[in-house]
Amino acid sequence: MDIVGTFAILKLAVGPSSSHTLGPFLAARDFRRRLEAARPAVGARVRVHLFGSLALTGRGHLTDLAVTAGLAGCELDTEPPADLRAIAQEIRQHGRIQTSGAVIGFRPEDDVIFDVQRRDLPHPNTLRFELLDADGRVLAESEYRSIGGGRIAGGGSAETAPQAPVTAHPSLSRVIDDCLEQGIGLAAYVRERERAFGGLDTAAVDARLARLWAAMTGAIDAGLQAEGVLPGRLKLPRRAAEMFTSFQRNIRHWRVLPQEVTLAAVYAIAVAEQNAAGGRVVTAPTCGSAGVVPAVLRMLQERFRLADEAIYDALLVAALVGGVVAANASIAGAEVGCQGEVGTASAMAAAAACHLLGGTVLQVESAAEMALEHHLGLTCDPVQGLVQIPCIERNAVGAVTALNSANLALLSSGAHRISFDQVVATMKQVGQDMSAKYKETALGGLAAADSAAARRPGVDA
Repeated sequence: MDIVGTFAILKLAVGPSSSHTLGPFLAARDFRRRLEAARPAVGARVRVHLFGSLALTGRGHLTDLAVTAGLAGCELDTEPPADLRAIAQEIRQHGRIQTSGAVIGFRPEDDVIFDVQRRDLPHPNTLRFELLDADGRVLAESEYRSIGGGRIAGGGSAETAPQAPVTAHPSLSRVIDDCLEQGIGLAAYVRERERAFGGLDTAAVDARLARLWAAMTGAIDAGLQAEGVLPGRLKLPRRAAEMFTSFQRNIRHWRVLPQEVTLAAVYAIAVAEQNAAGGRVVTAPTCGSAGVVPAVLRMLQERFRLADEAIYDALLVAALVGGVVAANASIAGAEVGCQGEVGTASAMAAAAACHLLGGTVLQVESAAEMALEHHLGLTCDPVQGLVQIPCIERNAVGAVTALNSANLALLSSGAHRISFDQVVATMKQVGQDMSAKYKETALGGLAAADSAAARRPGVDA
């Protein structure tokens, strides 16, 4: 299996979830293209079935809004970013979607079906689109799988075809062997593979990375300024702005953690809150874990006055690590729990930080291995199906773990008994053994604890 390419791991998205929002959006947009080619007769309508984890937590993850926006022909690459709620409201008012060839009936409140009964699923994040005639007969259907990080499979379209690989090697160990043999670093290795397999020269790669880095830092800045309450039944107050102000006022009084570590944690919360609010983020590797990598890199850039070009190389290293996990295990919380999301993000950030601070390829692998190893078994149990509790604070913890892992790796030769690839294989096995209650279904863990608390007198559900 080939490692997934840089720009399949790092890409623009709107929150709150890459597998439950971005993936279904892209699937809907693909099905819309099929509708335009089919040019259905008057009276036709579309129906969408959400299964598995999409059905159980889809409302909290805005899956119904995402498929509505995709069917409506919405684009994510706009300024300002798309507002999924506003788009869905317009479709509800008119009860139809307009394609280049026809007007097709679609009422999200009736035609998006959350089916929690189906069990024979090819993937926990499965959804099906149907085109019906005026009598309700199925004229065409397509089934998709949202496989993590906004990547989709199924449907049979060009968009769902495998992305250009960043390397022909299935393991980080083999990549490192090649780097040592050629006497090059990981960033140079990735650049060469993007050129060879993706047809992207240095300028093209940097142009894409510049746009992604701008979006990452933009999410931090927006999150540090925003106030109020996050959407959803939890009515969770946004805290990043208050935390940042408190950090600045008390900057000389911190004693427990270095200032840089605290700042990275606040940055991570800022991005995670933007994601929870449905704002623009960059998958790294997912929306739910989007705060970890930008927080670590932004802090390091400010601390050491690093040029953007140095950050671009660090992003390539981060994407390489994330691609190894995506190719050999999973980055979908519905498959392996949050170890695949924040765990992978922490490994990506640790590797990127270690690279930025002058680590060897062996030290970079050691940093990634430590970060992922200590996220093994991490559950994905979002309270009320919202990417808020524990997801927001978990991004901060992932950022701190990444910095600690990079620091420890730089203090050593990089030699370690367990390889990163072995940790990835272990993560996959742990994910397979993990109960479905803890894999983005909101049926166990903290989600269940919250449900029990809500049943107590005086507690607002």
